[in-house]
Amino acid sequence: MDTSKDGRLPTLHVTGDSIPQAYFRAIKAVWENGYAIRTEYDRKNSAGDYIDPPSRDARVLIEVKDPFAQPRFPPISFCEIGAYIAEIMGVKDFRVVPFDQLRNAVHDDLSAQEWPYTYHQRLFAHPDADGSVVDQMELAINRIVETSYSRRAVATTAVPNLDPYLKEDIPCLREVQLRCPEDGQGNLVLNMNTMWRSRDLYKAWGDNVIALTFMQQYVAAKIGAKSGRCPRAGSYADYSSSLHIYGQDFGAVGGDAERGLHSFFDTFDEEGFIARSLTSEIARDMLVLPQLQNLLSEREINQWHFPPSSIELLKGLINDIEQGIVQV
Repeated sequence: MDTSKDGRLPTLHVTGDSIPQAYFRAIKAVWENGYAIRTEYDRKNSAGDYIDPPSRDARVLIEVKDPFAQPRFPPISFCEIGAYIAEIMGVKDFRVVPFDQLRNAVHDDLSAQEWPYTYHQRLFAHPDADGSVVDQMELAINRIVETSYSRRAVATTAVPNLDPYLKEDIPCLREVQLRCPEDGQGNLVLNMNTMWRSRDLYKAWGDNVIALTFMQQYVAAKIGAKSGRCPRAGSYADYSSSLHIYGQDFGAVGGDAERGLHSFFDTFDEEGFIARSLTSEIARDMLVLPQLQNLLSEREINQWHFPPSSIELLKGLINDIEQGIVQV
């Protein structure tokens, strides 16, 4: 760990053949080389003293050479991955408060039924003050269709005249870029790059990448439908300005002898982490499809107040997965 306290955040580069391999290597790299720095989420006791140690933090570029290499699903996850995939695909965009209402209510608490944004909403229906929206991903797709090797196929989640006023977090994901070179046989390959202002490495990175690369397949299919040349989903890479392990998670990652907690690295080495990961087929049947189907239950529909458009989107996702049109 960097203890020099020279004020320079380390810059790390991690490459993995698969999502689980890249995930393990990133956790190890940040744990061993991350800079000790406080976060706005560190807990304090009643006296105002910190009870969490400072996080370990670094600027990190991570490349996953083949995000659909098997096994694909890491053995640690902190969300219902099927429900998170549905969110990334837009099922919960209806919960986002309209721009004008949100701008006027930024200093008030939103209810549990009101969200300031979703990643999908910011990418596919980017809001403006006049009430208009822009489908940036559609424009990025059109750019690739017109010029497959373009470097300009980008979409941002930032809304500069809104985000600085939000009481809660602004989006962690900041930009998505599509790159679509040809392989040696002249076939298009859709690579996806993402840029993040901040990222919880231990509890979020793996789930983020699973969901975003799931979306990558749909983007590839749209390019194919418009151009007649359907690219395969290629590599995935992301750069985080702050990739961190929170101090409150040090017991899980580094172990805690007093509480009898084994460290992450006592439980896993790289080979064991990959061996305990799930294949797409197993994750599909055990996790993703049951969780998507559960969202269509009467209880979930009533709880979330899904509109007809969200219900149809859920049914479409389930069908595409069951028919093998997309891979989880």
